[in-house]
Amino acid sequence: MSKMNIVRTGVALPADGELALVRGFLFGCFNGFLDSDKKSWNGFWRRLINLEPGEIAQAEMSIPRNYKFHKKFFGLLDVGFEAWEPNRVRKSYKGRAMEKNREQFREDVTILAGFYEQTFDLKGRMVIRAQSISFAKMDDAEFEGLYSAVIDVLLREVCTTYKGRAELDAVVERVINFA
Repeated sequence: MSKMNIVRTGVALPADGELALVRGFLFGCFNGFLDSDKKSWNGFWRRLINLEPGEIAQAEMSIPRNYKFHKKFFGLLDVGFEAWEPNRVRKSYKGRAMEKNREQFREDVTILAGFYEQTFDLKGRMVIRAQSISFAKMDDAEFEGLYSAVIDVLLREVCTTYKGRAELDAVVERVINFA
């Protein structure tokens, strides 16, 4: 996600005819996807051209990540999760069976891959949380870095019988194509 602050300078806007050409060009190249997006785009344009010198406008924009790569990441996590067997002595706590948890596995792998945030709890203890992988919080380049680091973690910690990245990647491709 990108955030921009735009400030209106003292340079005069083009005359009405030229402004119509600029608007025609922009709206010919870019437009909203849904009707609500088109309405927002029109409103943003009107607001921009009516800014007074020194006034600031703020815009947030995100370009969605590659969905297929996102799906491949979760395929990789599925392969790792299925291969993972917790090395535990206790199998229950207070009479309740303890089981593997896919979300906890994803968080642990993400943290081990180095994608985490450090905070403090109310008692002042450090808490480490997995970084969000939502489309709005992580761009393609960072997501590719996460994917690569997660492969390293899985090969080192879970999928130790695999000969390397190529073999693990081939298994992931088979899994996502089968699903």
